[in-house]
Amino acid sequence: MVNRPWIADTVWAAVLAVLSVYSSFPNITACLLALPLCASLAIRRTFPVVAFAVGAVSAAAQTWLLPHVNVSAAAVLVMVYSLRRWSGRTLGLIGLGTALVWAVIAPLIWLHGSSAKDIATTALSYSLIVLTVYGFGLRVREREEAALMAARAEAAEERSEIAREVHDIVAHSLSLIAVQAEGGRSLVSRRPDRAAEILDVIADESRKALNEIREMVSVLRRGGLLEDQRGSAGIRELVERIGDRATLTVTGEINPALGFTTYRVIQEALTNFLRHAGPKATVDVQVAVDAEKAEITVRDNGNGTAAATDGKGHGLTTMHERIQAHGGTMTAGPQRDGGYQVHAVIPVGASKDAALLSGAGML
Repeated sequence: MVNRPWIADTVWAAVLAVLSVYSSFPNITACLLALPLCASLAIRRTFPVVAFAVGAVSAAAQTWLLPHVNVSAAAVLVMVYSLRRWSGRTLGLIGLGTALVWAVIAPLIWLHGSSAKDIATTALSYSLIVLTVYGFGLRVREREEAALMAARAEAAEERSEIAREVHDIVAHSLSLIAVQAEGGRSLVSRRPDRAAEILDVIADESRKALNEIREMVSVLRRGGLLEDQRGSAGIRELVERIGDRATLTVTGEINPALGFTTYRVIQEALTNFLRHAGPKATVDVQVAVDAEKAEITVRDNGNGTAAATDGKGHGLTTMHERIQAHGGTMTAGPQRDGGYQVHAVIPVGASKDAALLSGAGML
């Protein structure tokens, strides 16, 4: 019944119908008027407007033709709730207004001849019950809409995270492959042995990129986190791929909560270096970690061209997003004395919090 709520609605409709007929018998008119009102409960989720219309007509007929309230009148309250929860705001207000009119008119008819105080008290009681039920339906609807918006925001963040991962993996590997291929082309005729070595590097880099993509897909299929715990070893391997054009200095122990972000920031900075610094430029990577923060500096001595984008601006954008997610700051740009520098600072405490939050919210 949890996955098929209409079954529960049908059961409740049948139970209410039995109770209504039992309490009304032998008044055949009361029994007949109760049945459509009870039956409307079965379709209140899928067709809330139709259910409310049937219930309203039946309740009006009961009010006019019967001398007292029938048990089936309880279905009117359910219709008010259902109309507000599963239809638009305007229809919900129309349903509320209709129910309030009934709450006032019904006591006037059923309590005809009673004191004005009794009629007013009954009408007020009915109205308060109707308003309470409407408010409950409104609250449930708002909570569902808030949950839906949160789910959409989470899905958007997950798509953004996947896009960043694909960009970082593919862009870095293809940039390195492109640089090696350009160098190898000029060596094919002059130094075929060296060209063969470059082809081996290209093949190795392609396999690494493919393995990273497979790893990412595997994590997504398992419903796990995209982040892993790359530390100093992974960063060192990343820099070594560049060859003798890159140097690395690591001071302190990289916090596990920082490892993945540090790795990706350095990876993107090196990708920009390969694309824009020029074939003879070198790059220096420095990572300094203390109890309060991690500081990342990637600086080259190239031509200082704005390595700010990958053609559509995704490069630095992904770095900024990663750093900001951990409460850090980042600057990037050409230097006065030449070259290009990426500098990022991440608070260690904020990084732990961000890691915990990402663990609770990702995929």
